Amino acid sequence: MSFKPFLAIGVSVAALLAAPTGAQQAPAPTVLTVHPLRGGAYWVSGGRSNAGFVVGDKGVVVIDTQTSPPDGQKQVEEIAKVTPKPINTIILTHSDPDHIGGLPSYPAGVAIIAHEDTRATILASDADPNAPPMYKPLYRLLATKYLPTHTLSESETTVIDGVPMQLIHVAPAHSSGDVFVYLPRQKLVYGGDILLNQADRYPVVHIGGSSAGWIQSVKAMLALDADLFVSGHGAMMTRAQIEAQLHAVEQRRAQIETMVYAGKSLAEVEAALPEPGANAMFPDFDQTVYNELLKGYPPAVAPWANLTHR
Repeated sequence: MSFKPFLAIGVSVAALLAAPTGAQQAPAPTVLTVHPLRGGAYWVSGGRSNAGFVVGDKGVVVIDTQTSPPDGQKQVEEIAKVTPKPINTIILTHSDPDHIGGLPSYPAGVAIIAHEDTRATILASDADPNAPPMYKPLYRLLATKYLPTHTLSESETTVIDGVPMQLIHVAPAHSSGDVFVYLPRQKLVYGGDILLNQADRYPVVHIGGSSAGWIQSVKAMLALDADLFVSGHGAMMTRAQIEAQLHAVEQRRAQIETMVYAGKSLAEVEAALPEPGANAMFPDFDQTVYNELLKGYPPAVAPWANLTHR
């Protein structure tokens, strides 16, 4: 099965939904930790999501920007401790606010690379009258001043500031606009939220993403000559961990498919196939696959709904 990119409806809010309200105690200040990997590549942990950067010939390529302008500024400061070279390129793995919210803290005029659906989702989120107040100002700012300057609709092989890399989009997976970054010299993958090293063994798939596309994306990732995998959340992952998760996901999806085709309800599927550790902020994997098999992604509509002349 092949997939073509499509616009996610609205925007998913990832881990930021756990942010405190005014009645709750303010969170502790973010403390970022920079981990050297190999060949000038680094992993940044300690924020609401992981990020990374690569030191090139004349500048720095950043992969994801943290969750907010203050945290983005902290990442900029941490990078400056590693190298005096300027940040000249940012690659966004997808459009969730915990990965792109730090953009306003980066140098004006920096090149921003993302999938075309990431750009479209930023614009759709800004235009959405029902956008949550805590996110509306962020996406207004991003839509007016920090849109991607280069977008891709499929995978690209390139060299940025002397660093060979592949920007890989296989299919809608975690979101509609996922891009994971492969550095062949370093044998390193920045997986974005396609890779989640968390309690639930099954992936988080947003509306606009696809469990089948996630499987395709992970298989493409494992086909690369890489042994370092930076996840979107949690610790780095080993190849063995990713292979085990892929096997579990394929097995669970096949089980759900059998039950759906037997006419079982979602309640019956979830009762038979419990999912401990699932993130309560998002549809669980059972619900994701069940809806895909019955409705498709995006939801199936009658053919005549696509006609422009009626």
